[in-house]
Amino acid sequence: MRAPRASLAVNGLAGAVLVFLLFPVLVVVLISFSSVDFLSFPPPSLSLRWYRTIFSNFEWINAFLLTLQVGALTALLSTLLGVPAAFALSRHVKRGQNVVNALVLAALVTPPIIKAISIYLYYVPFGLLNTVPGLAFAHTVSGIPFVVINVVAGLRGYDRDLERAANIHGASPLRAVLGITLPLIAPSIIVGAVFAFMQSAQELLIAMFVLGTLEKPLAVKLWEGVRVAIDPSLAAATTSVTVLAILGLVTVMLAGRRARPTRVAVQG
Repeated sequence: MRAPRASLAVNGLAGAVLVFLLFPVLVVVLISFSSVDFLSFPPPSLSLRWYRTIFSNFEWINAFLLTLQVGALTALLSTLLGVPAAFALSRHVKRGQNVVNALVLAALVTPPIIKAISIYLYYVPFGLLNTVPGLAFAHTVSGIPFVVINVVAGLRGYDRDLERAANIHGASPLRAVLGITLPLIAPSIIVGAVFAFMQSAQELLIAMFVLGTLEKPLAVKLWEGVRVAIDPSLAAATTSVTVLAILGLVTVMLAGRRARPTRVAVQG
């Protein structure tokens, strides 16, 4: 009897923690469907008014498109740089691994204002200020650790005997990695890329320092909206980005689950 009770208690605690974490998100989602001009929870009645407002406003649309553009480029760069770094850290770095881990995580624990000022001073002589690639490069600094952490975790649960078997049958090490390892750890790579995208979408200070007032990604637009007037349009914009990220993650994860390792050629 004790074991079922203990299991029930653990499940109940996990459920309570999940509700605690998701409740603020649920509040924002419900407020985004409010029909009144002010923040009210629960909303007196439901309406799509604020979604029509943001998707018919050029400034909001431009902020969405800019955020998607920068986020996608950040996720791509973070993946291209983070995956090889994770392989090196997991398989080749033996001495000083703790130091390397600390350096990888340093980008996450460094205060945003310090990163923003450093990037601004570094960009001035290279002319990268007020450019979309410049902002994506800056966000990649914080995106790489998410990819590295997730891919390293995926590699720890991966059986390298699959690669060795492919090598025995004539595949080169690179082809074995591309054809077998990467498809099997694809969920870890995808999760890291999504985290990098979300980090880029919510980053405020770096965007303000790099782009100034010429371009306004969603984080800057939301911040300006909070300063001027708080209404449910802010909740609608936040909900839209959250839903987009969740749908993208679910879609790619389902596609990755259905995927199978590609056949490795006999000749490397």
